[in-house]
Amino acid sequence: MPGVVLHMERYITLYLITVSGVYADTIGPMEEDTNLVLKETDEVTLKCSYESTSREVRLYWYRQRVHEAPEYLLYKGAKSRSSEKSTPTDPRLKAETTDTSTALTISGLQLTDTALYYCALRDVGAQ
Repeated sequence: MPGVVLHMERYITLYLITVSGVYADTIGPMEEDTNLVLKETDEVTLKCSYESTSREVRLYWYRQRVHEAPEYLLYKGAKSRSSEKSTPTDPRLKAETTDTSTALTISGLQLTDTALYYCALRDVGAQ
């Protein structure tokens, strides 16, 4: 009797919402990135578009797992602050920015990456 091979894949669900630090500025997820279901070991890029009249912008990424407080992941500067960035504690994370968007790439997805992800904008020139 031939053996039965059972193939199981574990899936990771990612949700993306946004927070804006200055009411005149706007930030929001790209339509295709609001609810993703992926497999372990996949790579994913979450994207947010934003508008800001400021030239001094920082774009932040946070993750909130079920029943936990939001966790800061990293930031990347944009426009005149594009050379600024933080070093994430997780080397699988990388952020990129343009004058109108930010993207968070997570490589080697793990089940622990299942979470709600936030992108946030801060006008650092308004301090």
